[in-house]
Amino acid sequence: MMCPQCLLKVHMNCRVCHTTVSAPRGIQGKMSVSEMPISLQGHSRDSTVKVTYSIPDGIQGGGHPNPWSPFRGGLFEAYLPLCERTKKLLPRLERAFKQGLTFTVTGKDAGAQVTWDCIPHKTSLQGGKSR
Repeated sequence: MMCPQCLLKVHMNCRVCHTTVSAPRGIQGKMSVSEMPISLQGHSRDSTVKVTYSIPDGIQGGGHPNPWSPFRGGLFEAYLPLCERTKKLLPRLERAFKQGLTFTVTGKDAGAQVTWDCIPHKTSLQGGKSR
């Protein structure tokens, strides 16, 4: 967990808020970023960044609906206009992902699967906001 003064750094022991972060928690996987030669609605001057999250199948942790039971992972894609604001946002999205804040597990038993958590993402190339 990072305090607002620490948003620009990933750290184990924060000298500002004195919070200790021991190990990554939450859903883990891989995040990749690629540029697409198309524009999103409302951003005709900008190309598009596609953020791909690859989450492998895994075992639920203590904060999930059914601890120590398996869950199904997945491939998740999100789209952002390639502009200055996005260039500042991407490192923060990566930090949130590495800290396990982007995804969660829903469902129980054989139906448990990874879904988006509380950080909204645009998941469609058409239209406005989507999740």
